Amino acid sequence: MPAAKRRERMSQSIHLLVCITSHGWGHLAQTVPIIGALRWRLPDLRITVRTGLDGDLVRERFRALGQPAPDVLPDRSDFGFEMHDAITIDDERSIARYAALHADATWLDRERDSLRALGVDAVFANIGYMPLAAAASLGLPAFGVCSLNWADVLASRAHGRADVMAIAASMRDAYAKADRLFALVPGMPFDGFERRVRAAPIARRGHADRAGLRKALGVPAAQRIMLVAFGGLPMTFDTARWQLPEGWSAVVLTQGTVETPTVIAAERLGWAYIDLLASCDLLVAKPGYGTFAEAGFASRDTLAVPRDDWPEAPWLIDWLAQHARCATIALPDLRAGRFEAGLAAIALQPARIAADGDGAAEIADQVVSIIAGRRSRDAQPSR
Repeated sequence: MPAAKRRERMSQSIHLLVCITSHGWGHLAQTVPIIGALRWRLPDLRITVRTGLDGDLVRERFRALGQPAPDVLPDRSDFGFEMHDAITIDDERSIARYAALHADATWLDRERDSLRALGVDAVFANIGYMPLAAAASLGLPAFGVCSLNWADVLASRAHGRADVMAIAASMRDAYAKADRLFALVPGMPFDGFERRVRAAPIARRGHADRAGLRKALGVPAAQRIMLVAFGGLPMTFDTARWQLPEGWSAVVLTQGTVETPTVIAAERLGWAYIDLLASCDLLVAKPGYGTFAEAGFASRDTLAVPRDDWPEAPWLIDWLAQHARCATIALPDLRAGRFEAGLAAIALQPARIAADGDGAAEIADQVVSIIAGRRSRDAQPSR
């Protein structure tokens, strides 16, 4: 159906509930561009966001992309996984929280009551399974999007426990009720979901100003800059111990950074993260969707800190290695500030071609088409 016809049939305002997991910032980064693309196609679209993330952070992310700030409702049900820090999963607490959720036989009824009370017309989740199941049971369009899903992540952490696998199977059943599950590249494959659709990457592009960054840091124009960033989960380093290689400075975006002549706390610069990424020479980070997708779009040299217990990590690393020069740095080496081996490994590699794509537009087109088709069928007189 042509876009103009879809908009004509959807002139009536739609109230979309957007559920965003509070596990880091990457899920928010994936979601906001999609909502922007939907708003462009559906100017009367009404958005309510439900999340455990800080409401001010959510509203700021929408405003940063030139979008109106949505209403934000608090929610603790989609927590993702409990973490000891930005790298290490807390299996015990995570499994206990999921067990508690599924021990409550009324969860589906409560989710349905919540959707009815909000008066929503459709649900979009990144990547909670409960609102998807509730929406589908009410006959509402339901869409999931992410580079991972919690059912597959939990199954990978079950360690042979039948009770955990049973919870993961229940989660998969809930996901399977969605009209579409958009599996973002790079990310886990979502094997076994009949309604899975692969979607192109979603990532921001920053403004590169290499000279301006070096001026802000007060370093020579030839100085090389590494950006150390670990997303929205806690991580601290004793940066006072770091002895950076000659000709390098570090801009560090983690908690409690101790500044030295070659280590600068990112918050003091007042630069947007995405512009720092575009203007530096090297990224040091854990594998995470938003961080790695943005690094791939910038073709930024990257030292990745291995996350052997995070099932999404291999897919992210393999994809980024196609679009940027990559090597690994063990967490103990990073803590000690030993960067030389990783930098040498990167220097031996040829340049890569930056990633491209517009997953937000792809997904928005499909969502609009499905909702329009559903409304068209509902509007037809019964025979």
